Amino acid sequence: MNTNTKEMNNIFNEIKTEREYQDKRFGADRDLHPFVWNTILTEEVGEVAKECLDFVKEDNVTDDLAISRMREELIQVAAVAVAWIECLDKYYIKDDKTILS
Repeated sequence: MNTNTKEMNNIFNEIKTEREYQDKRFGADRDLHPFVWNTILTEEVGEVAKECLDFVKEDNVTDDLAISRMREELIQVAAVAVAWIECLDKYYIKDDKTILS
């Protein structure tokens, strides 16, 4: 796969925008247990799966709305993953990447 930097930057900007939205909605300082982050991420992945199932069920290979909803959910998955990593880095990992006890 040839990686287009402009396209990747556009996607990363969308993820950043979604992260900012999540911070406004849920608060920026979310010190959640990894189990809770896993639950949130799994719920988001489940929404992607639902959109995929709906896409197949509707048998609309060219359904722009279904593709748009899948993409939107994937941006949310990526944003939640970034939030989880930020939490780990802030609360569980020192600057030198050693695990805090």
